Amino acid sequence: MTYDPLDSQADPFKPPETPVEVSCLHCGREYDSYLIEWRVETSPDGKQHGFWCCPTPGCDGRGFGFDILPTDPNYQDERGGWFYDDEEDDDESDWDEFDDLESQDRSSHPPEPDNGRTDSHQTGPGDEEIPF
Repeated sequence: MTYDPLDSQADPFKPPETPVEVSCLHCGREYDSYLIEWRVETSPDGKQHGFWCCPTPGCDGRGFGFDILPTDPNYQDERGGWFYDDEEDDDESDWDEFDDLESQDRSSHPPEPDNGRTDSHQTGPGDEEIPF
């Protein structure tokens, strides 16, 4: 199957078959997904390309699942899939692995000398403290 930039039904960012309440990341407006509009624009090189767009005049939000997202955090599409990240259910083992790698990296490098200073600024030759 060849890609057709004017085929609204083949576009991966088309609205869902079953309407759902959505919100646009650009304008913040909430509306039903059946209102998302298919628009064809001509690029500077003269080629035409279609986009699913937010219906709000002047808004440049494009694409269901890209700039236009369901308001229901538990939304699932017709095939039962959708990205959802519940921060309360983070898998801590991924972070533990990252912390282990980070501490190994720090232990392989000797600490930098602080030259008796209490702040993080290191002075070089000819540098002196300014009393104000």
